[in-house]
Amino acid sequence: MPAPYLEQIRRAKEWQDAKVTSTITPTLKKICIKTVSRHMDVLDKKALDLPISLIKELLQHLNIVDLDRIQPAVNRKGISTSFVWAGILRRISGPRKGSTILTEDEWREISMHKLFNLAFYGFRFGGDTKYLLNVNFNSLLLVMAKYIQHLVLRTSRPHGYFFARRSVLSVLEKGVRCIQLGESTQLREWPSDVLYTLHRLLDHGAARDVIINQSPDPRLLAWILHGRGPRSKSHQCPMESMQGEMVKCCQAPNTAGSSAGDAEAANCQVPEKEEPDEEDNNGGTPCKRPRLSIASAKAELDLTSTPCQCMVPKPLCQMFIPSAGHSTEICHKGQIHSLKINDFRGGVFPVLLPLLPSWLCLHSLSLQSAWTFEEGDALSLAESLQQLSATPGCSLIELSVGSLTHPALMESLLNACPTLRSFSMEIHPVAEYHRAPLRSIPQPAHHAELSLEKLCVKVPKLRTSVESLMCVLLRSPRLTSLHVSGINSSTGFSPSHLLNTVAESNRHLKDLTLEDINLSDCHCAIFQLLDNYCMLEALSLKDCRLLEKCSDKEDVVRQLVNSLKKVPSLQSLNLAQNRLAKTVTVLGELFKGPSPSTVKELDISSNFIQPPELLELGKLLETHRPPQRLLLTLKSNPLDRNMELRDTALGSLSHLCDLITDHWNSRDTMADHISIM
Repeated sequence: MPAPYLEQIRRAKEWQDAKVTSTITPTLKKICIKTVSRHMDVLDKKALDLPISLIKELLQHLNIVDLDRIQPAVNRKGISTSFVWAGILRRISGPRKGSTILTEDEWREISMHKLFNLAFYGFRFGGDTKYLLNVNFNSLLLVMAKYIQHLVLRTSRPHGYFFARRSVLSVLEKGVRCIQLGESTQLREWPSDVLYTLHRLLDHGAARDVIINQSPDPRLLAWILHGRGPRSKSHQCPMESMQGEMVKCCQAPNTAGSSAGDAEAANCQVPEKEEPDEEDNNGGTPCKRPRLSIASAKAELDLTSTPCQCMVPKPLCQMFIPSAGHSTEICHKGQIHSLKINDFRGGVFPVLLPLLPSWLCLHSLSLQSAWTFEEGDALSLAESLQQLSATPGCSLIELSVGSLTHPALMESLLNACPTLRSFSMEIHPVAEYHRAPLRSIPQPAHHAELSLEKLCVKVPKLRTSVESLMCVLLRSPRLTSLHVSGINSSTGFSPSHLLNTVAESNRHLKDLTLEDINLSDCHCAIFQLLDNYCMLEALSLKDCRLLEKCSDKEDVVRQLVNSLKKVPSLQSLNLAQNRLAKTVTVLGELFKGPSPSTVKELDISSNFIQPPELLELGKLLETHRPPQRLLLTLKSNPLDRNMELRDTALGSLSHLCDLITDHWNSRDTMADHISIM
């Protein structure tokens, strides 16, 4: 029994503390720790009685199964496992640039997620893999699978061991909330076992969100969406009568008692027992991989080169019926609550638009594209959304659309679905100057109040009218979050107008982000916004050239600081890319006086802050201490100009702040140029 090794560890520790000059001491200690780590499944309770210093050393030798199991008990002794999970992540992904503030649970979740993806697709684990030793592969997958909420499915086949045990897939069915399809989106290129996983997670699991990285094959999109939200009976495929069923039910061979009735019920038969097959590399208990009976289902899907406008394929369970085992589990269709297509193309609309009016369980829709939407397509989308919104039971509250050609299309989409709470759009009006609009954009007879709580509008620096944005702001009294990027004041519109509108019409605003907007002439509007009726919790003025035209830059920053101190709700402040340089020291006055600022997070990245200014800022913060520890982000500043002074400044700040830095090389000419743009 390995129990005596516990006593050996104690003795080794005593010898070390007594400074016994014996070369055997560290070796004996290391041998004992490694031996105990190999038997943690039976010694974990006794091992936790060791001194804290030894427990910390022991943790670094445990595999992830044991580490995950004993973490609650270790936490109760006041020991964090963050350093162990961070070390595992470094071995997997290499050194992380700069410092990162993560909780213990976040370190563990990221490590488990990366490890699972490596195991899932059969990649070899390189380097020191002691965190994977002394445990069978299935146990590893089971403990990693517990932390997977976002699963990426690729056309490359998963590792055979993943499908070897039904228990692993069962864990994923309970935990995975979002499925992301990567790489190719052609249906014929997806392996059958990956599609079977997709079916199990969507129809038997908890997955409700789908992300598609590339514009999908219409057949694949119809296959995913059919029956999982839109009412299928109202959308029959016009090609079915000519071509017959798109997918025939696959009967499981050699299954006693099977009948036509079973197939009609679309039972998804899953093996109840796990049978031995072959040993894994770690000597763990092997198991049998379920055999999937695929009767050329995918070949039958490719019936024509012309995509049908409204395909209605058969349920996935009829394509993938494991031949091993038997279950009376009925395959009910799951629901898709969120759909995001990152590389949207026009061929998707013929499948998507007819389904939208009956997709009552859809909460969030995101259509992003590197190409601008045709105006006609955008208006057709608005018409489908209007039908959905008019249907009782509509659940859509979030809409994100990329690359529209005209700002007025924002109002068209919002008028079509006035119950939206979150709306995001990007405007690329290039096509506007090459041709006339296809048709006039319908406007409502009256400007009804909108339910918007979150609005994000990104506009490139082109001559673009922003009247529609102003109108939407006036109609959105419930707005709590606003992000506007890229408005160009050369169009005859002053950003001051935007700030004044927000101050007057959006009194409940809690999060304001203005990015890549020239606010050098808008100081009075900024101060007025902060001084009067402000409920902001987060303010970001990133790349807004705040000091571009100032003769007395310190005075302007001091006025800004005084206004910020008048906002008792403010917790996050982002002033990145504003060329603050030496004036950054004035920010130390945020916590000065009887009414200090309540800011907990401060981002001053890319402001050409050098070590002397950072040291002075640290001294001011030492004199006027923040009420709580400050999360201070200092990325992309030339702190390497004086390494000794930098270390002194960071050491001083570390007593008051959690620092997020990077190893930015300011001697790179391009990097230096970017930092002061």
